[in-house]
Amino acid sequence: MAMVDGEINQTGGPSAPDEKTAALARAFDSAWERFIGIEGSRADTDTNRKQLAARIVALSRAGETDEATLAQSALIHLCVLAEASRLGNQSPESSANGGPGAIGGGSQAPHAQAFSPQTVAAMSAALEQCVDTLPLQAPSSALQFLSANILEQASRGEQDPERLSSNALEALRNR
Repeated sequence: MAMVDGEINQTGGPSAPDEKTAALARAFDSAWERFIGIEGSRADTDTNRKQLAARIVALSRAGETDEATLAQSALIHLCVLAEASRLGNQSPESSANGGPGAIGGGSQAPHAQAFSPQTVAAMSAALEQCVDTLPLQAPSSALQFLSANILEQASRGEQDPERLSSNALEALRNR
């Protein structure tokens, strides 16, 4: 694994900036392909691309160098943002009734749930903690279940990533 930001790669020499850029691009491509596979073509927006790229760059700057980890962490972050957006766009009536608007992108209800950046960060951290405990290639249905559970908890006011994570994993075990 090549290290970035002037650290040493496996061969002992300095890491080339082109290697780092290529690794980030591969991580982006991997996460983007999986995100569109999960969310569908309607999610192919500039905003989503920018959010994914920003997350990958932030993770890289924080020291993460593994492409698969970069892609997986950024994908989780983007999926949580997409779920939060859907949840924020639903009316409590459609959610309570489980109707077609339950996880849909309808028009914003005046009393819809909106998440603060801190809550979104807590949800993202919780989902990443969940993923760290699952097998490397966890099925997308498990990730979707965990994400939905974390979002449900957050909509009820829970903001502690540890509790969000442990409660979601317990719900997955009991499913």
